[in-house]
Amino acid sequence: MRLRSHLLVLLGLAGLACRSPLVDLRREKGPPSLNLGVRVEDHSRKLAHLKDSEGEPDTPATRRTALEAQRAAFEADLRAEAAVRGLRLDPTADLRLDLTITSLGEVRTKYIAWGIASGVGWGAGVGLLAHDPRLAVGLGLYELAEESAFWIGGSMLMGRWSSPAVVEARLYQGASDKPRWQETYYVLWARRELAAFPPAEQAKRERQLQASLQKVEGKLFHDLEAIPGFPPAVRPPQAPSSPVPAPGPPHPG
Repeated sequence: MRLRSHLLVLLGLAGLACRSPLVDLRREKGPPSLNLGVRVEDHSRKLAHLKDSEGEPDTPATRRTALEAQRAAFEADLRAEAAVRGLRLDPTADLRLDLTITSLGEVRTKYIAWGIASGVGWGAGVGLLAHDPRLAVGLGLYELAEESAFWIGGSMLMGRWSSPAVVEARLYQGASDKPRWQETYYVLWARRELAAFPPAEQAKRERQLQASLQKVEGKLFHDLEAIPGFPPAVRPPQAPSSPVPAPGPPHPG
């Protein structure tokens, strides 16, 4: 039962993550410009999921401050990468990229509830299809207990031993409220990005989550490059290697 219900949830998440077809975007002449907006949903349940918080009170205000610090760092990294790529950031630009950090450092309560509800629905549905109300109630209660243990326990372990991040991206053009392109990015761990930090920083929760958001950034720009109108990163030219001098004639002995 558990496997089937989990497959339903995974299929649902995969559906949410499916990117829209790439589209041709009209570009103005000259360097491309982009209106960038980055926000974060206030969703955290525990400060320790966001930062090393020894001695700091775990309150809604401190959690919001920690989330805002991650949002600001993410936006700063995005702006630096945009400069490397020759993208001009302009709040009046025709193209608007809206990014929303919907989950950071933990599994959202709505995902846990969705997973539990899918299992209960599967068990009750099997009983109803068998035209046995008692079986439906029994399977529903069994799935409720099993799925609650699985999803609640699993989310606690994931928040403790990984650095999950979920970011929703939407690209708009002009005054339209319908996105021309959208994608949802999921990251559990970012080993390569974390390795770029000093060794003393890598154990800090803030840096682990920052690395996960940097991994999202890499995936985002990779996808944007595939859209006509977005240039690849401008890499600095490499200095030519010095030619090896040809050996001269031997000196007379």
